[in-house]
Amino acid sequence: MTVNSIPGFADPFSSILHLLAAVVFCVLGFFLVARGRGSIGRMFSLAVFVFSVVFLLSMSGVFHLLALGGTGRMVLQRLDHAGIFLLIAGSFTPLHGIMFTGFWRWGILALVWTLAITGIILKSIFFNNIPEWLGLSIYLGMGWLGLLSGILLSRRLGFAFVKPLVYSGLAYSLGGITEYFSWPILIPGVIGPHEIFHVAVIVGIGIYWYFIGQCLDIDRRFPPHP
Repeated sequence: MTVNSIPGFADPFSSILHLLAAVVFCVLGFFLVARGRGSIGRMFSLAVFVFSVVFLLSMSGVFHLLALGGTGRMVLQRLDHAGIFLLIAGSFTPLHGIMFTGFWRWGILALVWTLAITGIILKSIFFNNIPEWLGLSIYLGMGWLGLLSGILLSRRLGFAFVKPLVYSGLAYSLGGITEYFSWPILIPGVIGPHEIFHVAVIVGIGIYWYFIGQCLDIDRRFPPHP
């Protein structure tokens, strides 16, 4: 779908939406990190998550305001995609930093961050050579590693506790699939599958943000053994 631009914004809906969301989550981030008081590790893990959210939304917002062509847009596009890997790893960080111990904290975080850093490097180098289906599969595959986290937590706290985690993953997934199949177009020239994807990302972030707050309310660590 061809998007109708306005002066200063190549993709007005996506750019303005993500820039506004970046500001909102940045402000909310101070309150979220403050809830981790009493533990430097907990506050750090929350700060990593908040940074990853704001980074992705900021890079995406700026990228989508730039017109086609030019070095700036090319650089921002790569930072936008790098932000996806960063958000995935950043989302795992407070979950496993707060709710798990031992291997299930450090081992999983080491794995996810290694995958994210590797993904950022390879995607940046081979950006134009990676098929869209492969890129989407990698993002979804990494994200749904969180299903294991959900299963382990549900054994301790019940499925109701991990529902937001599942809903967040579904929001991201449906958004990605919508963009991949380029459907539907709600308002021609204004809101199409790409814009719906960006809405889904914000919905996914919002639900997961609530889930992390729920984890903080538990205020204790659960060893992930059956």
